[in-house]
Amino acid sequence: MRKSILSIALSVAVLTLFLTLSTISIAGVANDPVILTGDDALTEPGDRGWTPLEQDRPDAPWITKWYMPGRYMNNGGFATSGPIDVVKDASGGALTQESLSTVDGLMKTQTTKLDFGADNGGADDWTVKEIDPTDGNNMSTIYDGADDSDFDTWAIVVIESPKDHVAVMSPAHDDFAQIWVNGDKYWNDSAWTGGATKVNYDVPINLNEGANVLLYRCGESGGSDYFNLHLDDTTMSAVSIFPKDSTDQDSFFKEISSIVTAVDSKSKLPVFWGAVKSTK
Repeated sequence: MRKSILSIALSVAVLTLFLTLSTISIAGVANDPVILTGDDALTEPGDRGWTPLEQDRPDAPWITKWYMPGRYMNNGGFATSGPIDVVKDASGGALTQESLSTVDGLMKTQTTKLDFGADNGGADDWTVKEIDPTDGNNMSTIYDGADDSDFDTWAIVVIESPKDHVAVMSPAHDDFAQIWVNGDKYWNDSAWTGGATKVNYDVPINLNEGANVLLYRCGESGGSDYFNLHLDDTTMSAVSIFPKDSTDQDSFFKEISSIVTAVDSKSKLPVFWGAVKSTK
């Protein structure tokens, strides 16, 4: 009887600790995930009643590796380019920003380049780039090392989650940031955060069990140019994030092959894990 009581007490203590840690990791986030659609797609945080946190987090678990195309240059300033789906134009309609944040769209990048045109950066291969979160010009640094102006970047990570759950993402950016996860837009903020590791908002997002594709667009006009992102501590300790060890497009897709596709034994064609699971 005494052992049973001790066992129950220990279980309660472990559960309480887990809930406490989960609460701490998303402290200050009282809202459920909100997907921005239609006329609300360009809604600013202030218009949604959000108050900036203005927290500098140099020791946060920032994501440093991203899968990226070339840049869209001479964008006319982020206020001009921000509302435009440049991905759709540059891919000839094969991709959109929404579809690029899905497994299906991600797979298409193996054969689809983004061609921005001769006056706007041309067409570069998709590849893996590594940023320094403390670098206030990391958007420029990963391309040519200069402090450039008037350009847009798109960056992708794949988040492998062990279960469906609500996570919290914390972006830092200069200037305009827009973020999609699994085809849904969760973030639109035209204001720079005030520092490379400075976070103004903790944003709830939905993660599904298995592979989740996050697309981070950042538009720059002038001055510093950076983009950074971390997830809440509980999520960061539970998920795997890719690129991890890969350094280019080929190694990236090899790295994620086991979580984004399977091979149908009858047709020998790649099919998505969601379809595989639905047949079980």
